[in-house]
Amino acid sequence: MINHKFLETIKEYKMFDPGDKVVVAVSGGADSTALLNLLNAHREELGISLHVAHLNHMLRKGEAELDVKFVESLAQKLIIPVSVEAVDISAQAGEEKLGIEEMARKARYAFFERIAAKIGANKIAVGHTADDNVETFLMRLLRGSGLKGLCGIPPKRGTIVRPLIRIWRRQIEDYVGALKLVPRRDHTNYQAKYMRNSVRLKLIPQLKIYNLNIKEIILQTILLLTEDNLYLENKTAEALAGVILEEKDEMIRISTPKLNSLELPIQGHLLRQAIERVKGDLIQLSFQHIHDIMEKIDASEKWELHLPGGIFAMGDKTELVISRERARLREIKPFSYSLTIPGEVRIEEIGKTIRGAFATEFNKQNDPNIALIDYAALGKEIVVRNKLPGDRFTPLGVKGTKKLQDYFVDEKLPADERDLVPIVESGGKIVWVAGQRIDENAKVTDKTAKIVKLELL
Repeated sequence: MINHKFLETIKEYKMFDPGDKVVVAVSGGADSTALLNLLNAHREELGISLHVAHLNHMLRKGEAELDVKFVESLAQKLIIPVSVEAVDISAQAGEEKLGIEEMARKARYAFFERIAAKIGANKIAVGHTADDNVETFLMRLLRGSGLKGLCGIPPKRGTIVRPLIRIWRRQIEDYVGALKLVPRRDHTNYQAKYMRNSVRLKLIPQLKIYNLNIKEIILQTILLLTEDNLYLENKTAEALAGVILEEKDEMIRISTPKLNSLELPIQGHLLRQAIERVKGDLIQLSFQHIHDIMEKIDASEKWELHLPGGIFAMGDKTELVISRERARLREIKPFSYSLTIPGEVRIEEIGKTIRGAFATEFNKQNDPNIALIDYAALGKEIVVRNKLPGDRFTPLGVKGTKKLQDYFVDEKLPADERDLVPIVESGGKIVWVAGQRIDENAKVTDKTAKIVKLELL
């Protein structure tokens, strides 16, 4: 029964290809002992070669050394090469300010990847079971998690494969017992001070009072959520490709207007995917972090947030930057374009367009992105440019000229947004500060014979 489920899982998730070299993570416990024996029993059928890797966490003096001897003996019996390393997890946890469980996990995977690189392995097999999946689901539910977190432990991710992920621990113990093996027992697995142990030893037995099949029900829920999440992840990946302005090592720049045009659930998933691309994982990233970013997206002023793992998110009305280093929003290069009426110019530097056309009648506009101009106020050449030192104009409704810089200050326009404002100039004079205010001398009056309509798009 266990052999069939084992091979079925490998086939369903396409875990191995003939010729794969596999690092097998073996702690000496029942799960990893079963994993190694099952892989060894079917290695010819699967066309793979094996290499055992064991990390001594140095947390259980005396017992840890016996774990090493057990794993080495098991590998020797099966004629499989083995690599062993010791890491002081407790000391490292203190240095990196992480919990023991998290530090141990981080150190284990770093060790497995080192061994894989050293021997040229392309797969790493770990012994997570269906029970581990259920426990992970409950832990994340208690801590607070989104859809992706509630999908539990993925059967396959990158080079990591989990052939036991749909096999229950009781089946594994029966299998190991039938082989007449006595795996190592980690007494810390029975200490409720660790959250996973508490879930396994206290919470699950309580849930069984309400339904004896609670673990099977939760596992089925995980599988259903995984299907839904896969659909959402694919949709999100398509959406992310459509909003990215620039992507390079450890930095992604996203169009804020395009992001805002997406449905809220997709926005949240998109931000997680973008952060994962930069950070490499989503460890310690919470719902609150995503919520904080989404709240800032519409802010009128430049903003910045610090995320777990040394990641920064910063943005303004035009773009959102996610970076491993404190990024600077792009500097706008000077631009100057000629505009004909009717006609339009695309300002690539800021991703905006100015369109000009003749209007048949005067309708007062409340939209700051639309300006009605007296054609007589325009000279032969109309120029669209960004601001220049010393710029002055007479804001509509104001007597006397005003420095453009002072106008921006009075309007509380953030300094890093001022270069994004197109200036429409004609005859050497400003006629419209696009999206802001027209010049008093360019306004439509009773004497206006022809009206020009300018739009900022």
